[in-house]
Amino acid sequence: MREEQSGATQSIARCFAVLECVAAMEGGAALRELAARVGLPKSTVHRLLGDLMALGYVRQEGEGGPYRLTARMFEVGSASIGRMDLVTLARPHLERLAGELRETVHLVVRDGSDVVYVYKAEAGDLRLSSRLGLRAPMYCTGVGKAILATLPYTAAEQALAAASPRSVTPKTILSWEEMRAQLRLIRARGWAVDDEENELGIRCIAVALPGHSGEAEAAFSISGPAARMSDARIEELAKRCLAVQQEILHGAR
Repeated sequence: MREEQSGATQSIARCFAVLECVAAMEGGAALRELAARVGLPKSTVHRLLGDLMALGYVRQEGEGGPYRLTARMFEVGSASIGRMDLVTLARPHLERLAGELRETVHLVVRDGSDVVYVYKAEAGDLRLSSRLGLRAPMYCTGVGKAILATLPYTAAEQALAAASPRSVTPKTILSWEEMRAQLRLIRARGWAVDDEENELGIRCIAVALPGHSGEAEAAFSISGPAARMSDARIEELAKRCLAVQQEILHGAR
């Protein structure tokens, strides 16, 4: 029994060593470098990565590409989500934004072709069904489209295809041609709109939080009833969101 426990403990320790190493390597971790850093054979690290991928904690960027952590950590650790760096950094700005506008503000992180909600501030009379740890496709959310617009078109198209788009509402965008046109507009103006594409009666404006590479792994949004989220008001909110975006990014540097 002790030998079995020792073997299990060793396997768990190796998994955590690989996880911690992946997390520490900015831009993703290659198999060869991972094996060198954790001091294990490549075959062993490859097997551990396969287990972690099967469990949803790690993803690989294409065949033979680098490994990255997924947002699964956010989902299983939602009780401590407020202590995570991104949320800690963005929280005061987003709380102030929600209070000023009396609308719901969300912060999400990307996980493959989905986004995972990691922060929510409700200040108005609207109560949305969103919650911490909720997963949603990028193609039908404002935050998702804001993130997609920071990616190369080929990567964005791959993410859309991987999601196997379906109509969440009658307004959901399903074709790559229409999505590409939207992404081109988002790139030009710096913000995205969810025009009742994820929930009828709800419109959102969203802004990405790009990293040093220009690509984003996170975004935030303001959501409100379509009746009071007119095009004119969304234009006004866009200016406020872009200002808050710069405040958050400035604090991250």
